[in-house]
Amino acid sequence: MQFDFAYPYFQVQMTRDGTVFDQNEVNTLMASVTAQAGGPSDLIVMSHGWNNNTDDAKGLYAGLSRFIKQQVDANAKLNGRKYAIVGILWPSKKFEDEELIASGAAALNEAITTEDLKARVRDMRSLYAASGWPGGSEPAPAEFDEIEKLMDDIEDDPDAQRRVVQLLRPLLPKEAASSEDASDRFLNDSPNILLKNLQKSLNPPPISAGSNASSLDPFSTGTVSGLGGAASFRDVLGGVKAGFMHMLNYATYYLMKARAGDVGVKGVAPLLVKIRTARPDVRIHMVGHSFGCRVTAAAVNALPAGDQFRPDTVVLLQGAFSHNGFATANQTDGIDRGAFRDVIEKQKVRGPILITYTRNDKAVGVAYPIASRVNGVTAAALGDENDKFGGLGSNGTQTGTTTVERMVGTLLEVGGSYPFATGSKSSVPWNLKADAFIKDHSDIQNAQVAYVFATAMAAPVIQVAGRTDT
Repeated sequence: MQFDFAYPYFQVQMTRDGTVFDQNEVNTLMASVTAQAGGPSDLIVMSHGWNNNTDDAKGLYAGLSRFIKQQVDANAKLNGRKYAIVGILWPSKKFEDEELIASGAAALNEAITTEDLKARVRDMRSLYAASGWPGGSEPAPAEFDEIEKLMDDIEDDPDAQRRVVQLLRPLLPKEAASSEDASDRFLNDSPNILLKNLQKSLNPPPISAGSNASSLDPFSTGTVSGLGGAASFRDVLGGVKAGFMHMLNYATYYLMKARAGDVGVKGVAPLLVKIRTARPDVRIHMVGHSFGCRVTAAAVNALPAGDQFRPDTVVLLQGAFSHNGFATANQTDGIDRGAFRDVIEKQKVRGPILITYTRNDKAVGVAYPIASRVNGVTAAALGDENDKFGGLGSNGTQTGTTTVERMVGTLLEVGGSYPFATGSKSSVPWNLKADAFIKDHSDIQNAQVAYVFATAMAAPVIQVAGRTDT
C-alpha cells in the first residue's frame, strides 16, 4: 500500500523483544542524516500504539505528517528547515476502541460467552507471538492452547479458574510490574484473591449535574439516564465470565505495556544516540500515540546524561500509561515514584513535554478501573484524576503535589496563543485538555494537534542546563 507522506519517510521496524529488526533500515536513515549534500535539520520520530499491521501505523504517520506540514508552512520560524519522519514500527495488537472500554453489553456477565473468552485468548496469543510482524515467526507457548480449552469449564469449575491464573501469569514479563497500575498485585496475589477481586461489580462513577455523562463515564456506551446513568448498567462488570474477560484484557494491556517499554529502551533510545552522535546539530521531535507514548517516554528516560542526546520536543497524544508516570513519591496518597520521573527531574527534554488528555478517550481508561478492582477497590470516581489508577490520556499528568512542575492548559484552535510559544523551559509537562478537538482515543489527526506541535518546535528554549537556543 502506498502512503502520501508530507516529508521523506524512514521506517525502523522493531522485534517483539524491542530490538531493531533490519539494520539496513537504520543504515538508510543514517545515510540520509549524514549526507554531505545536507541531511534533514529536523527529525520527527513517531511511535504508534495498538495497531495490527504496519499499514495501520504508516497510515497514522502519513496523516499526521500532512497536518504537521500545513502548520509548519504557516509558521515563519520554521521555514527554511528540512524535515524528515522516522516511523517506529513495533509489534502490537489492534483493538477497536469499544473493545477496550470497560463497558457495554460484552462486559456484562450475562452477555459474555465462552467463545468471547476464547477469542480474547487467541488475540493475546497473536500479540504474544507478534504474528504478522518482524521477528514474530516463532509460535506462542502451548500454555495458550490449554488456557483456551479451560474456558469451556471456567464458569463452574474452581480448579479450572485457578489453573488459568497459574498458566497465564508466568507468560507475562515480571520486570514491568509496578504499583502504578496494580500489575505488581496482578502478578503476585494468590489466585483466589485475584479472582475474587476481578469478579466484583462496580458502580458507575457519579456524574455531576450539567455534565456530558456519556463522555465522563468510563462505563458508558452511549446515552445514559439520570446522574450516573444507573439504569443503563444493571450489574456492571460483575460475575465469573466478566472477571475472566477483565483478566485477559488486563494481561493483554500488560503485555503491550512491557513490550512498549522494551522498544523504547532497547530500540529507540540507542537509535537516538546513534543519530545525535553522528549529527549533534539535528533537532529531534518525538510524537507518541497511545502505547507509543510509553515507547517515547521509555526511550527518553533511557538516554545517557548530557544535552547532546536530549530530544528537542516531546508530544504525548492520548497516552496509555499511568497519570502518575511522571510523579514524585507521595506516601500520604499511596503514590510511588513514577516510572518516568527522571525525564523531568534530570531535564531530559530540551523543550516542553506536551500531553493531550480528555475524558472523551474511554479506551485509555480501560486498564485502570480493572486495576482498581485488582487492588480490591470498588469505590466510585474510577479512572478520574482523583483515582490512583487514572490514565495519562484521560487526566494528564498528576498531581499538583506530586508533579509540581506541570502546567495546566487547553488544546487551542489554530492561531491560539500558547504561553510556551515565547520561551520554553526544559522538560516542563503541559497538560492540554483536548475535549473540544479529540473525541475519542484515535481522533488525533487534526490541525489543532499539528498546530501545538509546530508551536513547540518553534519555541526558543530558555533553560537547558545553561544552554539557550532554538
